[in-house]
Amino acid sequence: MNNNEEDHVIFRLISLLFVALVIIIIYFDISRKYIQQSIELFTVDSPIFFPFLLVLTLFICFIFELRTEIKEILNIFNYYGKKDTIKQNQNIQKTKEILNLFVFTTVSLIYVYILPILHFIFATSLYMFCIMFVVNESDKIIFRFVKSLLATGVTIPIIYYIFYGIFNVILP
Repeated sequence: MNNNEEDHVIFRLISLLFVALVIIIIYFDISRKYIQQSIELFTVDSPIFFPFLLVLTLFICFIFELRTEIKEILNIFNYYGKKDTIKQNQNIQKTKEILNLFVFTTVSLIYVYILPILHFIFATSLYMFCIMFVVNESDKIIFRFVKSLLATGVTIPIIYYIFYGIFNVILP
């Protein structure tokens, strides 16, 4: 592994450690409020219910990301002797990451512009579908299309119900 690869791995591991620190801080803050102030946690109108869902989601994503990083580090060690293959794969991966970042930024800017015009449900559905279609790395376009469509069709009504129906948040 060269210095650039080592720096990249170290940077990702430091990022994961920072996320772990944030998760621990939020968890202890929620626990303190739950214990000291006797605030109920598992009711919808609890003031710490949303932070609890947030820390739970962060923790699950952290576990998946940590698993991915460990697999990638093991792959780098397995391909240590094949430096050309690693460089080609890294160049392809960097190109994909830059393209995904560009598309994500562009779609996000378009979403901010069309949200007041098309309102929450339709604009967010388009936004989520586009992002999921781009981020999905499946080779089959039909599979990407169907998976993105199904995820959007399930997620947007749930988000709408939670924020509008339960939390009484007026959505644009």
